[in-house]
Amino acid sequence: MADAWEVIGRALDVVRQETIGLGLSGARVLRMVDAQGVPVAVVKVVDHRMSHLVSELEAETARLAWLRRLGIPVPEVLGSGVDEGESWLAMRALPGCPASDQWPAGERDRVVDLLAHAARELHATSWEDTPFDRSLSSVLVEVRERVASGLVDRSWVIAGKEGPPAAVVLEELESLAGELGDGTPVVSHGDFCLPNVLIDETGAAGFVDVGRAGLADPHSDLADMTRSLRSHMNPQYGEASARRFLDTYGRDGIDPERLRLHDLLESFFWPVPEAHAPGG
Repeated sequence: MADAWEVIGRALDVVRQETIGLGLSGARVLRMVDAQGVPVAVVKVVDHRMSHLVSELEAETARLAWLRRLGIPVPEVLGSGVDEGESWLAMRALPGCPASDQWPAGERDRVVDLLAHAARELHATSWEDTPFDRSLSSVLVEVRERVASGLVDRSWVIAGKEGPPAAVVLEELESLAGELGDGTPVVSHGDFCLPNVLIDETGAAGFVDVGRAGLADPHSDLADMTRSLRSHMNPQYGEASARRFLDTYGRDGIDPERLRLHDLLESFFWPVPEAHAPGG
């Protein structure tokens, strides 16, 4: 990390770095803070030997550039590289607090409404062409590869998931996908959960962790957020918040079967912790 500290830290008058505990990706995330205690940069670091994590870091770098060209509020890339066996990506810190923070009880409905409006605006973004196809048919190719490699079964075992193996569940997924089709493509976050949306003091939203962004069915983001709002990891929200999110987004055009499809799809992308990687 010496390269990132010297190149990025010195330019932004960084005086210390802090480890951020959010996220399940397997990446180490550092926050760089200036003398006034203001976060000025965020650095993601992965073991260079872990090819899937390096690929995810490279994917996020490319998507950040694309989303910024579309005018979407995502971090500016400050630099990237390989240092002492670690790949790193440094980004300018966005203002605001994660929606997953412990917002005062009286503000939580407002936060949910802001999330819904942010999703609507993101999905309404104009686009002409993109190299990032996240349509259902495209993602299913990746899902089949993950199942064949054993990565999905391994992630389910680690998470304590019970039930049939991934190859059997994949048959159900493909059957449902065949019935429903790809859907209408929009600009999609790809991992639209509470920790990945920052809300500033004006109510403006910014997006982080966009390594799976691309053109996709909007139900992908909607399923992600409703699942996040219902999660035991965010007990300050719950079922009522999930319903409010969908109501505020607009129930017209929301298909419950498509939400179920994308909930099922997400389970094929559960992370495998770093300690379980080969050589880890």
